[in-house]
Amino acid sequence: MREARTIVSLTPTRIQADSRSFKIAASIARFGYRSIVVEGDKSCIDKARLPFELRSIGKLSLTYDSPQTENTATGPNRSLGCAIRKVWNFLLERVPMFAILPFLLRFVQRSLVLPLRCTPRASLYYLHGINFFPAVSFLCMRHRAPFIYDAHDFYSGMHSATELSRLSFARRWIVAFYRYLESRIVKKASAVVTVSEGVAELEHKTFGCKPIIVRNCHDPRLDQEPSADLRQVLGLSSDQFILVAVGNAKGGAAIQEALDAMKELPASVHLVFLGRFFEPHMGGISSRHLEERVHIVPPVKPFEVVPFIRSADASIILYYPRSVDYRNSLPNRFFQPLAAELPLLYPDLPEIRRIAEKYSAGIPIDPQDPRSISNAVMKLLNNPNLVARCKKNLRLAKDELSWEREEVTLRHLISTALAEDTFDS
Repeated sequence: MREARTIVSLTPTRIQADSRSFKIAASIARFGYRSIVVEGDKSCIDKARLPFELRSIGKLSLTYDSPQTENTATGPNRSLGCAIRKVWNFLLERVPMFAILPFLLRFVQRSLVLPLRCTPRASLYYLHGINFFPAVSFLCMRHRAPFIYDAHDFYSGMHSATELSRLSFARRWIVAFYRYLESRIVKKASAVVTVSEGVAELEHKTFGCKPIIVRNCHDPRLDQEPSADLRQVLGLSSDQFILVAVGNAKGGAAIQEALDAMKELPASVHLVFLGRFFEPHMGGISSRHLEERVHIVPPVKPFEVVPFIRSADASIILYYPRSVDYRNSLPNRFFQPLAAELPLLYPDLPEIRRIAEKYSAGIPIDPQDPRSISNAVMKLLNNPNLVARCKKNLRLAKDELSWEREEVTLRHLISTALAEDTFDS
């Protein structure tokens, strides 16, 4: 009997924090292939519970760190550190390119050397994002294998023009470098995949490709019940209204405005941020005296998110059009509450609005206007019939907007790419 061919997915983040990569790797295994995931950061997860094999490169941070990080040492080491920083700053003032050298050294190590150590031979490589392209390019040449590129975002449009103008020379150079790198990825990939029609159009205009759209719909076949749901974790009774915002804190989310809205809402309303990187907002929560009503809950496993949040009353998406990437986003934080049948408070972003309006899934809001948020919450509180209609519509929506339907496109995509394969793994 012929051994199943191997498909390796590479993601720069932890697989437990990357629902899209998780679903795709699970689908690859469901198609009958040997599915292996190589993650950039190590997940705290029971590998026996996974539908695919998991290999970790290690604890990585694929962000650019400034070479001018403050040195908190004392004594002689501090004096030496100060001297080194003075010399470094002197060089930077006269030769700005010096600021790029640390980035390039880290990039080579993290994007080429380390991935090559644990990425096996495969019939097909599935590249999530840009970071691991150097390693994938080398592996594809070595093993005569194709690769698929999956753009989770429009990376070239993540900064607005104003933000770009405020970046240092080194950071502007890095943005341009990644844009060039993505152009090479698109040129060499067997196929380009992305998350929405808007991002696909941006990729087409920028790089001349025609991406295939596989949306971030939820896959209930992967769901596993957590030990406790959101309401139980918070210890809140059924008469307390829970509004949940799913996903990590990002610059394009109107978090402060949501906190301002909470000040105007009844004491029975609770706002929950489910994800990482909310620590900088603790001061804003405290200064508004919202410690008892605004909760930061650490992320749960990808296959636990929907069952975990199902006990909430509604969900809010705080994205605003900070850049063209945010404007065209269609993220997991939209599809997961939809699958949990939570009425949505959603922003006026084209991709999100198109689906939310089609299914009458909730109430549109302006996330940058606290009054818009508080008014929408009050509509849900005061209108049980509206909530019931939303939930009925969401039951229909989640059946039509299912990963099982998106999987048909993914299966055809992989079969086509493997037709280019010139060896059996």
